[in-house]
Amino acid sequence: MDGQYEELVEYCQRQAGDSFQSAFTYTENSADPYYVRPDMKGAFAEGGLEEFREAAWGIHTTVLKQAPKASVLGEYQATVHTFETAFAIQFRTDADTGIVLTFDRNIGRNLHGFLMECERYL
Repeated sequence: MDGQYEELVEYCQRQAGDSFQSAFTYTENSADPYYVRPDMKGAFAEGGLEEFREAAWGIHTTVLKQAPKASVLGEYQATVHTFETAFAIQFRTDADTGIVLTFDRNIGRNLHGFLMECERYL
């Protein structure tokens, strides 16, 4: 494991415990898992990691194109994605790579609850 990401994975494990699902880096053509919780390994092995990599790359390139248009908010740092049972934080590490961290929904319950409450008004 790359030392840069080893510290991040260890931090997530300490902070989130068993609610930390996975960490993987991605590029346009590949994904490298740095941590996958045992119950997630089957889904990742059955194509879930590649599927998620494709989605992450699509978001990565879109954010890079659009982020300068939101410069009033400062430099882009991360994107948060909420799902029915989990949430993900996606960081762009440079123009061609990024890292995704996934967690059980309970870790982000305050953020998730706020988002779901906002969604009620849409």
